[in-house]
Amino acid sequence: FMARIVITYGVPAEGFEALAGHEVLIPPPGERFSHQQLMALLPTADAVLACTALDAGLIASAPSLRLIVCYGAGYDAIDVAAATRQGVQVANIPDTVTASTAELTVALMLALARDLPGLNADVRTRPGSDLFVLGQGMHVCLSGAALGVVGMGRIGTRVADVGRALGMRILYTAHAPKPQREALGDRFLPLDDLLRQSDVVTLHCPLTAQTRGLLDARRLALMKPTAYLINTARGALVVEEALLDALKTGRIAGAGLDVYPDEPNVNPAFFGLSNVVLTPHAGSNTHSTRRAMAAAAMDCIRRALEGREAVSYTHLRAHETT
Repeated sequence: FMARIVITYGVPAEGFEALAGHEVLIPPPGERFSHQQLMALLPTADAVLACTALDAGLIASAPSLRLIVCYGAGYDAIDVAAATRQGVQVANIPDTVTASTAELTVALMLALARDLPGLNADVRTRPGSDLFVLGQGMHVCLSGAALGVVGMGRIGTRVADVGRALGMRILYTAHAPKPQREALGDRFLPLDDLLRQSDVVTLHCPLTAQTRGLLDARRLALMKPTAYLINTARGALVVEEALLDALKTGRIAGAGLDVYPDEPNVNPAFFGLSNVVLTPHAGSNTHSTRRAMAAAAMDCIRRALEGREAVSYTHLRAHETT
């Protein structure tokens, strides 16, 4: 049969060829379907590729819906409990974003440690005689530093592996110690101890009711004044005002942020801070990753339409997100 598939945002469409013969509804590149448009489209939809939020009302408007595929790893914008009650499968495609998000995490870490934005600006605006001076403008070498990974899943593991290749010592916190990481010499620590001992803290946990505001003023105060915080996971994991205060007062040395609590809005209070590197939720924004995301999502939908479970992807149910 010809299924109706709604893609909520105009994402790069390479890889959607797997759905030839079905009706695919997608807005123009870079645009999103409005809430009103989705309310009109979803009642006859069989599957949704969710690149934007899907609340309980939207899900309830779709009685024929079989599957929601989250465009990426994070599923906090989808009401999984409402979908579960309605008998709708929810899946994400986390493997596709692992490498590119880990790479951006490491890039932010290096940019902070070596002040790449500042050096780039100096070379463009200041005389070379002021810059090519031995012993001036020295920064931080990451070799020998402690990298604290909060959430040792796919992305956290990849970041830890790159950190080790740079000569960093790996500390991590997770639901439980991971024998395979311990065998490599990584150390499992409770979160507060990890914050006290790390030179770089990087966040790689999902946003849930338990992790929202995970790093508040108390926990940020545990970090070393020379430490950096990297967040390529979800903005709401950190209490933003507490982070701003820590950055302004020098309570921590700097932050690399790819995610924000109120995207696409970024708090302008960050713009005047020289110890922050900001990117626009670009962790998965590479050509190869976008192609892989489209192909994986479409394969997941195709399997569901054929009556097969998409066993190669992560399926989410309400109990898994509480």
